[in-house]
Amino acid sequence: MMNLATMMCVMMSQTGTPSYSTTLDFHYYHQFDSSITSGGDIEVSNAGVELRVVQQLTSDDELQFRFQYQKDDWNFGGTSGLGSLNPWDTVNTLDFSFQWTHTSNEKTRWFAGALVRASYEDSASMDPQFGATAGIVHSFSSNFTLGAGAGIIGQVREDPRIFPIFVLEWKLTDTLRLTSDISTRFGSRTGVELVWKPRGDWSFGAGYSYSFSRFRLDDSGTAPNGAGEATSTPFTLRATYAASPTFDITFFGGITFGGTLEVTNQSKVVTQTTEYENAGGIGILGRISF
Repeated sequence: MMNLATMMCVMMSQTGTPSYSTTLDFHYYHQFDSSITSGGDIEVSNAGVELRVVQQLTSDDELQFRFQYQKDDWNFGGTSGLGSLNPWDTVNTLDFSFQWTHTSNEKTRWFAGALVRASYEDSASMDPQFGATAGIVHSFSSNFTLGAGAGIIGQVREDPRIFPIFVLEWKLTDTLRLTSDISTRFGSRTGVELVWKPRGDWSFGAGYSYSFSRFRLDDSGTAPNGAGEATSTPFTLRATYAASPTFDITFFGGITFGGTLEVTNQSKVVTQTTEYENAGGIGILGRISF
């Protein structure tokens, strides 16, 4: 049986030297203070960087490698409820994934990939989790592409999580499209964005998404060596300026709806769960292509 290295050599020999494209994203986002339903308040800031490399192996096969690091600073306050417990503060998330895409015909392509994620509070163990993804994308016309798939990944102090994968690219007019490739997406987030591009150097978007994060807690908090979880559905407006062919800058802001916080102890028992009020936020994102 042909091994992976041999297969890659064969594919490379079909097209000569493989072509590459690389993007580097960096962002900062601040979510303003919001009241927690069970008591107290919360404020969040995060910053991160993402490196993505796409390698065209043949006319039909492509590999994509992605590395992401994000740091979330959570600021709990108040004298009652979850805010007074200060269940976690700084959370680090490292993501590494690769995805293989094969074009079977001019309208259909398949993808499969693997990922490793470590999300942990400062001074907690990294506790890496492993996962896989697979799916199919089909172009029904030159203006409409739809795809679906599924993934699975291990979770800290919980059973593995199965999640859907949704792909959409719908050109509504020459300047308007609906896409699942959200410009301000970072972390574990999926959704849709309506994009308007009235001219070559500016584009504007309105997106709605679902955000999920689960991470290992340290050994000194309210749930030693347990897990924290945060989910929400952000609505975001953004404006992107293409300063040059290789550099974009995006200014964005919006409202986070449906914020939920959860604490699970070392025995996988949920000890705290609460919501927080809708919160506004602003951010900036830069992208370098080379």
